[in-house]
Amino acid sequence: MSENIILVDWFSFTLKEMDLQTIIGWLGLNSIDWVDCKGHYGYSSGKFYGGMWILFEGREDMGICIEFSGQGCRQYETSGNRPLHQLVNDVAVIPTANITRLDIAFDDVDHDGDGLLDVQKIERLARHDRYISKFGTRSGEWSGIHSDGEEQNPLAYSVYFGSAKSDVRFRIYDKSQERGGLDYHWVRFELQLRRQAAFNFIKQDGAIGHKFYGVINNYLRFITPSKTDTNRRRWASPEWWTKFLAHTEKISVFTRKDVDYNLSRLERYVMEQAGNSIRTYIECVGWFKFREMLNALEKDLNPNQQKLVSEYKQIAEERKDAYYKKRPGTRL
Repeated sequence: MSENIILVDWFSFTLKEMDLQTIIGWLGLNSIDWVDCKGHYGYSSGKFYGGMWILFEGREDMGICIEFSGQGCRQYETSGNRPLHQLVNDVAVIPTANITRLDIAFDDVDHDGDGLLDVQKIERLARHDRYISKFGTRSGEWSGIHSDGEEQNPLAYSVYFGSAKSDVRFRIYDKSQERGGLDYHWVRFELQLRRQAAFNFIKQDGAIGHKFYGVINNYLRFITPSKTDTNRRRWASPEWWTKFLAHTEKISVFTRKDVDYNLSRLERYVMEQAGNSIRTYIECVGWFKFREMLNALEKDLNPNQQKLVSEYKQIAEERKDAYYKKRPGTRL
């Protein structure tokens, strides 16, 4: 079963002419139990929660820095007051905002097969210069780890195209291996954008999949050598590469995030922050009274909370359908 998605996996920006509390309120993160911490990037102070940093008390011209790591992006999807892709668009229209980094990731997830991308194959092609790119030189930059240094048996964990300091960089890696060795295929193709490149990506017209496809197609193409043509640029691309690009172009929105992760974060927050209080209340008044009070709450779920409920129900239904498809004749 394929579950390919595109998502924001890192977002950092600075805002000026807003104080700390105004920014926290604008992000919809007033209810977060922020932890005070030391700053970085030249800021002396910071606040942290679940992969989200707010950095302040830098030079007067630095403003306030907001940085969401991959974990922070998933946290904001649960705790913020709007979808993350909407926040990205909102930041882009603020005249004094400066977008420092935006990572867009394509997750190639396949529970039953080999998926679209093979990291070991990509690493071999990079090593043998079987691609054309715009990353400085023809060979670009790439790295991988091999089991014994031999070409025949590489254990490639990641491949990079573009330097760490460039405004555009690609990273392709085995996400299942990073997660400790999952029993299904999960490869991530990550587009790392900085400064003006990040801003241009956001402002470009078109669906997210189309923009993702466009950047990759502009900067990188794998090739298959021809026995009759010495011009590398006329060499065709392998079928797996064209299939991957065609697939990403079809994705039209920032689709479902890692819902299981968001739910586990929510569960941990409920149990660690209010678990004993909830248990005590239920022991006193019973389950039915507790449920009545929840139903009587006047404040509605925020958009991200509503989205999490909807997406979880959708995934639960899809998993149920997939289960019964594997066991025909068992569903009543």
